Amino acid sequence: MLELLPGIGVALPCGGGVLRFGTSADAAHDLLTASADRVHLGRQCGSLMIKDYSELRHAHDAWLGGCLFQPGWNTVAEFDGIRLTMAGGGPDAADGLARVEVERVRPASGPSAAAAVWDGVDLFGHPADEVLLVLPETVRLPEPASGVAVPALGLRLGGSAPVGDRWGRLTLTGTESDGWARCCAGRFHCAGGGNGLVGIMGRGARGGVTAAASPILRHRSSTATNLRAGRLTRS
Repeated sequence: MLELLPGIGVALPCGGGVLRFGTSADAAHDLLTASADRVHLGRQCGSLMIKDYSELRHAHDAWLGGCLFQPGWNTVAEFDGIRLTMAGGGPDAADGLARVEVERVRPASGPSAAAAVWDGVDLFGHPADEVLLVLPETVRLPEPASGVAVPALGLRLGGSAPVGDRWGRLTLTGTESDGWARCCAGRFHCAGGGNGLVGIMGRGARGGVTAAASPILRHRSSTATNLRAGRLTRS
């Protein structure tokens, strides 16, 4: 299982070590290569680098939504049914790991199936509303962001999963600003009103990627997960 360690990072399965915030891109890549089922380098597809944005706030919003391309931080690690990606910090902290995103990409299988766990709770393994009952105080994120933030943990939950109404995507961040203080102190959404799609929308006319064609952009425009009443008991 992948165990979330707020303020520290993510403990990898089968004694693979801890992916710690502040770790360099090369060290993080080596750690994942030694522990994941499969590792490859993601391509810059439907996303921009920080230098391509006319304003820092737009780059910040793209980073928060997992759409900012950072050369060197494009390692993609796959465990059983789970994909892990990383990001360095903003322009003042780009050399250290600041953001880890975990996504359920298919149903888990086998006795060693991967899970994303906090405090003994599989965050992808129970209905979304039941998971919220055992987390510290949550905050619904304003549109166009989707999902729920857990400020005390530096955690954001969102996305859809292959099965039912369970969470399918989570993001764990390190510190309050993660190097984006020159923009704002927003940890889960850009307080400066940034829009990470600025400069991307409309590129199709010049041979680039349109929102309809890009899975990243489709994710950014998805609505929040619907929650239903329920209870979660820990074993």
